Amino acid sequence: MPNLIDIAQRLAERPAVALLHEERCLPERDLGSTCARCAEACPVAAIVVGAGRGEDDAPAAAYGSVTKDGPTGPRIDDDACVRCGRCITACPTAALLAVAPLDDDTLLNASAAAGAAAGAVQQEEAPEDAEPSCAGFVCERAVRERVGRIDAERTVTLPCLAWVDEALIVHMACAGAQRIALLTAPCASCAHAAAVSALPQTADAAQRILDMWQLDAAVSIVDAVDDVAASDDEDAAGEVSRRGLFSQARSALMEAATDAASAQIDALAGRRAADAPAPEPDRRRWQLLDDLHDAGLPADGTVVPRTLAPRVDIDAERCSGCALCAGFCPTQALRKAGKADGGRTLLEFDAALCRDCGTCTDTCRYVAISREETLTVSELFALEPRAIRIPKRRVLPSRR
Repeated sequence: MPNLIDIAQRLAERPAVALLHEERCLPERDLGSTCARCAEACPVAAIVVGAGRGEDDAPAAAYGSVTKDGPTGPRIDDDACVRCGRCITACPTAALLAVAPLDDDTLLNASAAAGAAAGAVQQEEAPEDAEPSCAGFVCERAVRERVGRIDAERTVTLPCLAWVDEALIVHMACAGAQRIALLTAPCASCAHAAAVSALPQTADAAQRILDMWQLDAAVSIVDAVDDVAASDDEDAAGEVSRRGLFSQARSALMEAATDAASAQIDALAGRRAADAPAPEPDRRRWQLLDDLHDAGLPADGTVVPRTLAPRVDIDAERCSGCALCAGFCPTQALRKAGKADGGRTLLEFDAALCRDCGTCTDTCRYVAISREETLTVSELFALEPRAIRIPKRRVLPSRR
């Protein structure tokens, strides 16, 4: 029997970073899945996927962030984890759900507050011909090492910029920020710099979305603090804000550690928490779509970036009618909807739910499914899913 006091102490010192939504995890759903993007993205090899828990394997006690009994899916070594968040943003199906104090609601609220603060500075203090005030994201190391007098009100401080995705950037812009900076000053000398290797692609994808929606905001990766620096008359406030940031972070971490320790002890004792709300999958995505809808949709027929969703089509001539693509879809973006005329099967495709994970195309043995960047704005925001009729079940020669 594990020492419950030791477990509680370890969780208090190294609280869990994520929970696993097993219904969305590809290795959990399909023993044949080779998905290991979370482990591949981890800069410190703190994640294992698909390893058993025999005597020769890593001890189960080391993997507390993802509570599992079976041999599949990911487990996170809490002691090795550096809380960079890269596994969460790398997961193609949003199966890893961040927990407090870095849960989606907290980060979205912080992004909105920083964007609103930048917008307020622009409206109230800056002359009309001045460059727009900037909001941004910085890492804890930048704050800790005082790379400059960072304005705490206009920035979101994270353990690592790998937590940032398009949803957080767009949310900040919609809150009022006209310039958004991703401060990478400490990254060059950081031992975990590999965690932010995809940051340029994230910034480019966010900028493309902002441009398509004609939102007046520019995203940039900067290596100097000038864009998010506090003004001379904000010096003292900046120091207080820094201390406040770390004070709030410590408080939130302690609360999260207490909850995590309690949940772990309950699990070991065979009890289940009755009222603990589970994190919501796709929380950031739904906020992103809400922000874009509120901003006003582009002209009908405009093709949206594949970052938002692809068009999924099925070639009826190649389709065997097995509908495994719908059965294995982890987000139910592609799902069975009943029978159609002539014994055919009716599928539905809900673009808003699609994460472009590729499960449908990987499942199909007949190469009958395509995912292309041809989805229009009206299709993405349609109230009803698109109907797809596939043939009655038949035997075809495999194309794979």
